[in-house]
Amino acid sequence: MFKRALFQIHWFLGITAGIVLAVMGITGASISFEDEITEALSPRLFAPGAPAAPDLTPDQLIAKVQADHPGYYVSRLDWQMDRDLSHGVRMSPNEGRGRLEGQVDRATGAWLGEPAGAGFFHLMDQLHRWLALPGGGNGIGRQITAFSAISLIFFALSGLYLRWPRQALDWRAWFVLDLRKTGRNLWRALHVVIGTWVLLFYLLSALTGLWWSYDWYRQGVVYALTGKAPGEEAQRGERKKDGIAPRPAIDPSWQAFRRATDDRYVWVRLTRPAPSQPVKTISFDAREADARHLRQTDRFSYDPKTAKLKKSDLYDRRPLGVIITQSVLELHRGAFFGMPGRIALMLTSLTMPLFTVTGFLLYLSRRRRKKEAKALDVVDVSTLVGGPEEWLVAYASQTGTAEIRARNAALALGKGGIRSRVLPVGKLTAAMLAEARHLLIVVSTYGEGEPPDMARGFTSRLMRGPSLDLSHLHYGLLAIGDREYPDFCGYGIAVDDWLRRSGAMPLFTMIKMDHIDAEAEHAWHDALHGVGAADATRGQTALSFAAWRLVSRTALNPDSEALPAFHLQFEPSAEASPLWKAGDIVEVQPHNAPQAVDAMIAAHSSDGELIEAREELRAHYAGVILPDSPATISMDHARSLRPLPAREYSAASITADGTLDLVVRQVRRDDGGLGIGSGWLTAHMPVGSETLMRLRPNPGFRTEEGNDSVAMILIGNGTGIAGLRAHLKEQAHAGNKGHWLLFGERQRAHESFFDEELQRWMNDGTLARLDRSFSRDADCGRYVQDLLSDKADIVRDWIDRGAIILVCGSLDGMAQGVHDALSAALGESLLENLAENGRYKRDVY
Repeated sequence: MFKRALFQIHWFLGITAGIVLAVMGITGASISFEDEITEALSPRLFAPGAPAAPDLTPDQLIAKVQADHPGYYVSRLDWQMDRDLSHGVRMSPNEGRGRLEGQVDRATGAWLGEPAGAGFFHLMDQLHRWLALPGGGNGIGRQITAFSAISLIFFALSGLYLRWPRQALDWRAWFVLDLRKTGRNLWRALHVVIGTWVLLFYLLSALTGLWWSYDWYRQGVVYALTGKAPGEEAQRGERKKDGIAPRPAIDPSWQAFRRATDDRYVWVRLTRPAPSQPVKTISFDAREADARHLRQTDRFSYDPKTAKLKKSDLYDRRPLGVIITQSVLELHRGAFFGMPGRIALMLTSLTMPLFTVTGFLLYLSRRRRKKEAKALDVVDVSTLVGGPEEWLVAYASQTGTAEIRARNAALALGKGGIRSRVLPVGKLTAAMLAEARHLLIVVSTYGEGEPPDMARGFTSRLMRGPSLDLSHLHYGLLAIGDREYPDFCGYGIAVDDWLRRSGAMPLFTMIKMDHIDAEAEHAWHDALHGVGAADATRGQTALSFAAWRLVSRTALNPDSEALPAFHLQFEPSAEASPLWKAGDIVEVQPHNAPQAVDAMIAAHSSDGELIEAREELRAHYAGVILPDSPATISMDHARSLRPLPAREYSAASITADGTLDLVVRQVRRDDGGLGIGSGWLTAHMPVGSETLMRLRPNPGFRTEEGNDSVAMILIGNGTGIAGLRAHLKEQAHAGNKGHWLLFGERQRAHESFFDEELQRWMNDGTLARLDRSFSRDADCGRYVQDLLSDKADIVRDWIDRGAIILVCGSLDGMAQGVHDALSAALGESLLENLAENGRYKRDVY
C-alpha cells in the first residue's frame, strides 16, 4: 500500500512540477557558462588591451562612473589586476530603476557597456529563479520554483525506492542502460537508469537551490553548518537618520591591501553598501589564479579611518561549514568541484526534460493500458433497457474465456433491445429457472470432462438433484473445450443433456468451440443474431497477439532428475499492451523445432515450385501443424495447413515488475523430442528474439474485489509456482501481509524454486507461513496434499477467519489430491460454497 501511494504521488507531481523542473533545468544549463560565453562574444569589451595612461584608483573610478550615471551608485567593483582587462561594475539605483552591469575602462572610467548576450542571460536567470513571472523574487514564481525544488528531492528519493532492483548488489541492474528495448520499456529504462546516474546531482541542485527560496531554510542551514545564526549586520545595515551616510575614502585601504599582498591576487571585489548605510569596514575579496571557483577568495577587512588591517579571513583556514555556506552558488552550479563539476551539473540539468518527457509518455501509456483494461473488465448489462422480458445469461468458466463470451453475448442482446442478467451458473437457482423464459448459457469443460470449479455446486445441487420441469424454458448453449482431450466439451454436453431431459427447448443446436475455431465462431454469431441480438463487443476478448522479446532464460532446477524447468522473462514491443493482473493467462504462439522445419524443406528438394518458395515455406512451416508425410504435400496443401494452437501459461509476474515472467518445464514426447510449446520457449527460441504472445484476463484465478487484501492460502506444485508467485508479488506490492504458501516438488536440493524470494517474503511478513514438501527426499517423501491433511485444523481456522484458497499446478495427481484433502478438512458442501463465492479458485492444467 505504501509503495502504491508513493507511486501515485510520484507520477502526480511528475505531470505538474515536472514541467517547471524541465524549464529550470534548461535555463540552469544555459547559464552554466555565462561568463565564458559572454567573454567569447565580446572579447574587446573584456580584454581591450593595456591602456597607455595609468589606472585610475578605486575612488577615482567610482567617482567617474557615478558622475556619468546620475541616480546610481557603484555597489560592486570587480578589479582585474591584469592591465589588459577591463573592470566589471554593478550600479544600483538610488530608487525606482533596475540595476546596471557592465565593463568600464580602467584608465578613464568610461562606460564600455554590457556584453553581447546579456539580455538573453538575464532572461534565463529570471526564468530559472522565478519563471520570469511578475513580482520577481517576491512573487508567485519564487514559490512555484521552490515547490518544484522540493518535488525534485522527493522524485530522487521516491524514484530510488520505487526502482530498487531485485538484485540490488548487481551494479548492472543499477547503471546499465539497455537501448535494445523499445516502446514503454525503453521509456522506463531511460527514466530509471539515467535517473540513477543523475540522482546525487539532482539532490545537490535541489538542496542548494532552496537556499534562495526560503529565508528559514537558509538560516537553518547556516546554523546547522556553522553553529551561528546569520547576524543582523549581515542582513541589514543601520541607516543614518538623515538618509545619507558619509563615504570614507577607499584608496588608503586599497594601497595598504596591495602592499600587504604584493599583488599576488588576480581579481579583487569591492562591495559597497547603499548610501544610506554607514561604512564600518572596507573589505576586499581576493582570488588567486589557481582558484577552483569564484567564491574561493580570501577576505581582507580594513578600518576606513586608519586604513589598518582589522581582519584577514583566509579561505584555506575557514571551517568546512563556513566554506559551504559561503559557496552555495558554486555548489549549485557544480563549480565548487572545478571544471568537471560544472560540466556534470550542466549535463544533468540538460537531462531534466528527459524525465518530464519519459514521465509523460509512461503516464499516457498507463492511461491507454487502463483504458484497454476497462475493455477487458466485466460488463454489467443488467441495466440495459429493452423488452419486458429479462433473459438469463449464465457462464461456467475456469480461465475466463466463457465469462468473456457470455458478457459479450449479453451486451449484444442489449444492443438488440433484449434485457439480460449475467451471472455465474453457481448463482442459478431452481426458482430463477422456473421464472425465466429464455436462458443463454456458456460453459467450458475442465480436465477430463469435469465442470469448472464455479459450477461444482450447480452440478451437484441442480443437475444431480431433484428433477425440474423446464418445459417453459428456451435455451441456447455454447460449449467451450479443447479437441486434444477425448471428452471434448464433455461438461457442455452434460448440461445440454440435463436441460433436454428437464423439458427445456433449444433455440439452436449446441455449438462446440475449440480455441481457434472459425466455423464455431461464425455459428455462434449467427445463433445470436437469430434470437434478436445485434453486433456488440467492447473488447471482451483476448488482446491480439503482439511481439514480446525474450530477455532472460534461467534454469530453475539444474542437475535435477526431473525434466528441466526454466524461468523466462519477456519485455513487450511497442505494439504490445503490457497490462495484466495476478492470475491471468499468457497465450504463446509457438514455433516448430528448426530441425522439423528443415526436414520438411528437405523432403521437397525435388519439387521445383516448393524449392523456389523455400524461405517463404520455412517461415510458414514454423507456425503450422506439420503433416506426417511431408513428401506428398503440394504447395496448395502446404499453404492450407492449420496454424499451431497457442500454448497457455500462467503469468508469473505483475505489471509493476516490468517483465512478463513464465515458468515452463520441458515436455518430452514418446519419441524423445521436445514438446512444441516447451521446446520453443526453453530450447529453440534465442534470447533476444521475439515471439507472438497475448494476455487473457482470467477471472477464475484473479482475486475478486473485496477479497484482494484478505489472507490467502496458496497451494501448488511444480511450475504452478508461477501463478502463486504472481499473487504473492501482487500482495507484496500492495503491502498486504499474512499469507500462507504450501508447495510441493521433488528434491529440496534442486527444486526449491524462487527460494530467495520466498525467504524475503517470510522476513517482511508477506508470508506468515511457508510449508514445503519434497516427494523424493528421504527425510520428507510427501506431497503437498499430505501437508494439507496434517494441517487441517489450521486450514479450518484460516477459512473461518475469511481466507481464500488459490490452487495452481498439475491437474494429474496434485489438483484432485488437494481437492480431496480440502474436502476432508472443510466438507464438500462448504468447498462448493467457497468456489461459488470466489474463495476457492484453481488454475490447474
